[in-house]
Amino acid sequence: MFTCIFRLFNLQIVNGDEYQEMAENRLIRACTIKAPRGEIMDRYGVPLVTNKMGYYILVQNVEKNDSALNDTISALIDICRVDNIEYFDEFPISKKPYSYTFEDNSDKVISEWKAEKKLKKYDTPEEIIEHYIEEFVISEHFDDDKKRDIIAVRYTMQNKNFSTMNPYTFANNISMETVQKIKEYEFDLNGVSVEIEPVRDYPFGNLAAHILGRTDIIYREEYLKLREEGYGMNDIIGKDGLEKVLEKYLKGKDGYKRVDQTSSGTVSQNMKVKDAVTENFAILTLDSGLQKMTEEALAKSITDARGDKGPDCYSGAAVAVEIATGDVLAMASLPNYKPDRYTKDYNKLAKDPHKPLFNRALDGAYTPGSTFKPLTAIAALEEGIITPTQIIEDKGVYTYYAPSYQPTCLIWKNTGDTHGPINVSEAIGVSCNYFFYEVGRQLTISKIEKYAHSFGLGETTGIELSESRGIVAGPEYRDKLDMEWYPGDTLQAAIGQSDNMFTPAQLASYVSTILNKGNRFALRLIKEVRSYRTGEIVYKSEPKIVSQAEIKDSTLAAVKDGMRRVTEDGTAKAVFEDFPIAVGGKTGTAEVGRGSDTVLFVGFAPYDNPQIAVAVVLEHGATSRYAAQVAKSMFEYYLGISEVNDQVTPLNTILK
Repeated sequence: MFTCIFRLFNLQIVNGDEYQEMAENRLIRACTIKAPRGEIMDRYGVPLVTNKMGYYILVQNVEKNDSALNDTISALIDICRVDNIEYFDEFPISKKPYSYTFEDNSDKVISEWKAEKKLKKYDTPEEIIEHYIEEFVISEHFDDDKKRDIIAVRYTMQNKNFSTMNPYTFANNISMETVQKIKEYEFDLNGVSVEIEPVRDYPFGNLAAHILGRTDIIYREEYLKLREEGYGMNDIIGKDGLEKVLEKYLKGKDGYKRVDQTSSGTVSQNMKVKDAVTENFAILTLDSGLQKMTEEALAKSITDARGDKGPDCYSGAAVAVEIATGDVLAMASLPNYKPDRYTKDYNKLAKDPHKPLFNRALDGAYTPGSTFKPLTAIAALEEGIITPTQIIEDKGVYTYYAPSYQPTCLIWKNTGDTHGPINVSEAIGVSCNYFFYEVGRQLTISKIEKYAHSFGLGETTGIELSESRGIVAGPEYRDKLDMEWYPGDTLQAAIGQSDNMFTPAQLASYVSTILNKGNRFALRLIKEVRSYRTGEIVYKSEPKIVSQAEIKDSTLAAVKDGMRRVTEDGTAKAVFEDFPIAVGGKTGTAEVGRGSDTVLFVGFAPYDNPQIAVAVVLEHGATSRYAAQVAKSMFEYYLGISEVNDQVTPLNTILK
């Protein structure tokens, strides 16, 4: 008893002031241990997106006044500038000359922002800068650019609810050189520490970048929507692509540690730890080997076309679909970008005239040209306009309408010759415009529109990502433009011209639907999601038929035969003449407003037992053989005729 009384007397009376000062200068904090996101794998379990450990700069709210905090921020900015590290900046006003940097700089957007931030309605960017200089008590000894940058960080901190209990992530994925500098100056950077976090790693670089998507720190607007689901202001979330679609499955459960910390932010000891948990991983329909081959072949054809008749060819897309299921085996869009450098390279990427951020496979809508002719053939056969053996004579000039509109067959235009009397399979093989002018006129545009929609053209594919719907030419679309539809437009629509615009994904789906006799499967990229802990399936997608337009066996046989003729005797013969396995295809050429023609190829393999359907588009590729060559490489890999290289040539190097 006497000992206890003595200890209390000593603590409270003799050394009370000293211990009180120590207690006031120490704080126990709960710090988050970030959970790694679940991996993303291809259909065979090959990792496409994994994790590695990275470093980020964390700022604790330990400074006693604005001036000290501003000095700390200024020092961090200087370090990041020297090391070329991007730090977070959400402030929507640029450096001098000050201007707004919203994606949409409309008066409405600016007014709404001013109202939200309680700024004056008629404040100019210069006056807003002065407002924040005063609010954040920024010293006059900083130059104008540094003032603006400190404002940007303080503004972003404010958006992230920076407080004693809510630290702020200043920059993430920083280099080891930057880590060492922070450590070196840690006594001058009160509240600043370097923490370890898992960051996304891409074993194959920028492979399938548009499909896989990217991650980044949560925005304030996102946080407000997700906070009820346990998200924090410094969380990393999926921003686009499958990373965003799979967010609820891939996000793990964060752990935490309680730390004993001094007022300057220095940690003296960890008191308790709850481990972070990664819960699930995703398995896609993609075949990583075929994806690599597709991107390599596409990049090579773009380069080859640019060295030939398409000097303005810098981009393209290719899609491969498993016919029996709708599984997307490969989906490429070039040029692309490196997901782990998206934020750092954004300004450069956004200004690139070749639009590397644009997903051409799903959002690029292209005039299909002659790749549309199999659809016109199906409609004519099913509607009884023609039979598989019926002959139509190509006379070169189509004279049904007045002399003011008499389109010609391409062979007539180029050589003055004609294809003579041919049936539908032969017409597909040689891509005879005259034949399809005649059957298109008899079909009428309403029937062409009907069959186009039935085979998935002008319809969403059902894929998990956002996509363009495309355009089916016809009076309905013209009405939206307040324009008239003329009889001659029907002839152009029948050969894939006029207003027709479809995505590469739609074209691959359309070919697959032909081979499925009118049964259209939704395209899918996600196969299943499984638990790391138990291996159990958390989510599973199944093949799904989204529409049915059954066609006769004789119709399918005639159209298939025509597409075989394309690769054996027709417009793609030069590419496929030595191919050891019979395949079917159709080339297409689309004139564009400026520059070289855009070229296309759609096809399937093998001919006797179709398993894979492909679509390839080269913007300004000029000659369709370059599109067909990409498809040939895809067929070779899929059918086991060739193997993909272990080392992929960097696509950015090829495309320069």
